[in-house]
Amino acid sequence: MHDSKLIQYLSLFSKQDIRLFRAFVDSPYYNKHEKTKELLVCILKATSWDSAVLHKKKVFAQLFPSKKFNEQHLRTVMSYLVQLIHQFYVQQHKKEEVGEQKIRLLETALVQDQKKLFELTAGKWEKMCARFPYRDSAFFQQQARYYRQLDTYDLKYGKRISGNYLEQAIHNFDIYYIGEKLRMTCEMLARTQVTGQLYSFSLVDELTTFIQHKSSEFENIPGVWFYYLVYNMMTKNQTDFYFELKERLKQDAALFRHQEARDLYTHALNYCIGRINTGEALFQKETLELYQQMLDKELLYLEGVLPLWDYTNIVSLGCTLQEKAWTKSFIEEQKNYLLKEVRENAYTYNLAAFYYAQQDYSDAITLLQKVEFTDVYYSLLTRILLLKIYFETADWKTLDYFLETFRIYLLRNKQLDTNRRKSSFHLIKYTRNIAQLLEQKDILSNKEFQEKTTTLQKKIAANPMVLNKSWLLAALNGE
Repeated sequence: MHDSKLIQYLSLFSKQDIRLFRAFVDSPYYNKHEKTKELLVCILKATSWDSAVLHKKKVFAQLFPSKKFNEQHLRTVMSYLVQLIHQFYVQQHKKEEVGEQKIRLLETALVQDQKKLFELTAGKWEKMCARFPYRDSAFFQQQARYYRQLDTYDLKYGKRISGNYLEQAIHNFDIYYIGEKLRMTCEMLARTQVTGQLYSFSLVDELTTFIQHKSSEFENIPGVWFYYLVYNMMTKNQTDFYFELKERLKQDAALFRHQEARDLYTHALNYCIGRINTGEALFQKETLELYQQMLDKELLYLEGVLPLWDYTNIVSLGCTLQEKAWTKSFIEEQKNYLLKEVRENAYTYNLAAFYYAQQDYSDAITLLQKVEFTDVYYSLLTRILLLKIYFETADWKTLDYFLETFRIYLLRNKQLDTNRRKSSFHLIKYTRNIAQLLEQKDILSNKEFQEKTTTLQKKIAANPMVLNKSWLLAALNGE
């Protein structure tokens, strides 16, 4: 059962999802199949998703204690439970779209001349909106449709309740349009940075100018203002927009649904990474603080899973900033949120990286020897970390042999992209150059050594295709 779709689906559920799904399965309205209830109870008793108690024969024995093992029979029950998971997803989506349901009910009531139903639903809508947690573009789109229905009601029955509903509909639609326009524009800018693809940005200058003129109004509309900040952060070389975005996200990220809040944080993270790449070390701390905010708000997880590279990036930042206690705690506590198939490798490598940062080279090497090269980038990261250890311990003989095996690995490996391979070759070349220079230090005059150091430093600094450039420059300067 361990590799079944059923276990894969359930392993991605959060604790709240598990609780809600169990209630869903137990509901006689949605499920009348008793064996699926028993199967879910059996699965949830397991202490882990790879527990021995989830072996299919053991599970079958619990479900059918008086019968001989029949794998097809078990598969049938499992299939029913998978179908219930699909229904659960649909039902949860329906709950989230309760606003859409009420809008459609208003439309239906108007068509069928159900005046009382319309007025009752409109009243419920007002109460629901007062409690609604989000203030994203989707909220204002529904508000625009709601006021449009009120206007239609007035026209149809000649009963003006209060206010100019058509004007309110247009106002809310404007907010929806501006917010969505800026959101998609920021997404296109981000794609341009990654892929180089060019887009046409019509009306964006006019909209941002309009927002700037009415800043006192739009500052209180997160669905517009946040993207105004992101847009300016991405297009202008001013950090003020970043710091305001960071502070507003800290306060108001909960006004957006999970994925959109995560996307906004990703824009801020990408900005920080860009500043780090230009040599601004201050933004390493900023990046870690953004990640910590996302952890506190549970925005790092995608369907209950912590993405592999977020885990690795956070550990790297924590080590660089010498946040020892916090980083060690993060490595241990977040391990179980990684996908099962990468969990042990990711945990082992990152724990090794942590020990390396503490200059505990022996424990780091021991752990790195346990990393299985099932992932090409973890294979690369492991080799880079070993390279650093051999260099920093001045084990020149081992380093020289390792650099050659690393070079051969890159030549043979076709999975790495061209840029990554090229920058790795440069890392090997410059590491060898620095090691050779340091070995010659005692036979060179101070002037000769300094001249060679300066020349090599300029070559490394000027080369845009070098992995771990900052480490190389620090190693060359004896830092």
